[in-house]
Amino acid sequence: MSSSTRSVVAAAARLIGRGGLVTVLILAGCAREDPETREARKAAHDYLRAVSRRDVKEIGERSTCLASTTAFAGGRVLRIDPPRWIRVGALDSLARASMLAQRSADSAWSRASEADADSLFRRARLLADRASVYRNAARAVPVSAPGVVLGRDTALETRSVRVRVRYAGPLVGPRPVDKEEILRLLRAPGGRWIVFSLYLVTDDPAPEMI
Repeated sequence: MSSSTRSVVAAAARLIGRGGLVTVLILAGCAREDPETREARKAAHDYLRAVSRRDVKEIGERSTCLASTTAFAGGRVLRIDPPRWIRVGALDSLARASMLAQRSADSAWSRASEADADSLFRRARLLADRASVYRNAARAVPVSAPGVVLGRDTALETRSVRVRVRYAGPLVGPRPVDKEEILRLLRAPGGRWIVFSLYLVTDDPAPEMI
């Protein structure tokens, strides 16, 4: 074997070694993910797959929010944030308070002058989206644990998940478009994860406590 051939073989071995190390590191990172986080990741993945397949039945079983399937071509989970906890009573109170805030904002916008109409419209839209998130979260509770009666002090677990969604098709254009979005899930004790919110990062209404 010539010296040049030996050099090529040695270089290839080094590259394979580096690739193997990267693979080991990736697998080690996945292994460090706790079981609860893996369950949330799987729930988010399965929901995105159902939307990409336009499986209306499965979407309804896995979520309480509306999602357009028209140009949805797939998605993947990028990051799962730490869990947050909220009591059933607190969630109900937030849902009621957000509805009142939305009505007040709508009323203010309907009486707006030309000078402040745009800003009041943006605020009304934000509060409407936030109220929708709270309502969908409350609706997710019985879907997560059907037939289970939960007291007002029962703690619910929520997760915020950063995902990358691909849109493609005639409505999008000749090339697919990838967008980062925030997906939120809720789980009642002993129940399963249910998606209750999906917004573009720039449009997310940033609900409190969930």
